[in-house]
Amino acid sequence: MSKFNILYMGSVPEVIRCELRSRVPEGFALEFLNDKPEGEKNRFLKETHFIMGFPRSISSRELRLSENLKMVQLLSAGYDDFDVELANELGIPVANNGGANSVAVAEHTILLILSLYKRLCKHLESLKRGVWLREKDHSMDMFELADKVVGIIGFGNIGKALAERLRGFQVKMYYHDIVRSEEHESKLGVKYLDFSEILRISDILSIHVPLTESTKNLIGLKELNQMKTTAVLINTSRGEVIDEKALYRYLRDKGIAGAGLDVFVRENDIKNGTYVSPLFELENVVVTPHYAGHTFNTWLRRIRIGYENIVSCTKGKPNYVVNTDSLNRNRGSAEQP
Repeated sequence: MSKFNILYMGSVPEVIRCELRSRVPEGFALEFLNDKPEGEKNRFLKETHFIMGFPRSISSRELRLSENLKMVQLLSAGYDDFDVELANELGIPVANNGGANSVAVAEHTILLILSLYKRLCKHLESLKRGVWLREKDHSMDMFELADKVVGIIGFGNIGKALAERLRGFQVKMYYHDIVRSEEHESKLGVKYLDFSEILRISDILSIHVPLTESTKNLIGLKELNQMKTTAVLINTSRGEVIDEKALYRYLRDKGIAGAGLDVFVRENDIKNGTYVSPLFELENVVVTPHYAGHTFNTWLRRIRIGYENIVSCTKGKPNYVVNTDSLNRNRGSAEQP
C-alpha cells in the first residue's frame, strides 16, 4: 500500500504520461486529476500529499482544497503564474524544476543568436521564393560569433548552462546577477560586471532572470539607450522583463541591431489569435513561441528531478523551494502522511 499520493495537474502528452507512471518512486501512488469525474476531483485534492504540474494548471481554489498537501512540485523554472503568496499563507512549500530545462534554453539561446547573425530567416524565406541572395547582398549583414562580447543577465542554472556552451565559440563572457558566483567565474571563463557596464560593452545581451517586481521592465528605454547600435538582445525568460514598446522603437529605428525573442507580454492573446505583436513585422527580429525549454529530454529531467525532490520532502529536505518562508510553518516534512 502506498504511503503518499501524487496528483498530476493539467494535460500531458500520452508518451509523457507513460514516463510519469513508469518512474513513480516506491511507496508513492500517482493519479491524474484530469482523469477524474468532476464529482470526485475535490476528494482527490483533499487526499493528495503532493501536487505536480505547471503553474497555470494549479488554481488557488485547488490549492486551498488540498488540506493534506506537503509540497507543490512545479515542472517549470518560472513560478510567476502561481499563487506563491497563498502557498506561503498555507505553509506549503513550492519547488521549481531545479534547472531541468537549462540545457534546452541555453541551446535555444544560441540558436537565436546564430539565426540573427547569419540572417537565417531572411535567407530561408527568400530561397523558398526562389530568390538566391548570396550574390545580391554580399553577406555584409552577417557576422561570426567568435570574439564577440556576450553579456549574461541572470546567472542561475540557465545562465551557467549558456556560459558553458558558449565557451566553444571563443567569445568573451560577462555576467550580472544579484548574487555573485565567484566559484563559477574561472570554471566557466566569465567575469562579473555591473549591470550598466554590461549593457555598454555587450555585442550580445542575453536575459535569464525570473519575473519579479524588481525585474519587470528591466530593459527599457534607458537601458536600450546604453547598448551598442550593433548589439542584439536575446530574451528567453519572461516577456514582461522587457518594455516591448521601447524595444520595438529601438529595433525599428536601428537603435540596436536585432532581437531574438521566445517570450512576450501578451502571450495568451497571441496564442488565441487576438493579437499580433508589431515586433513580428520587423526583419531584424527572430521569434519563437515560448518553447525554448520544451524538449523530450527536458521532460525526462523534469520527471526525474521532480520525483527525487518529492522523496526528499518526505525526509524533511525539499530542494529548489522558491518560497522558503513556508518551511517555517510547513506541513510537509513528516515521514508519515
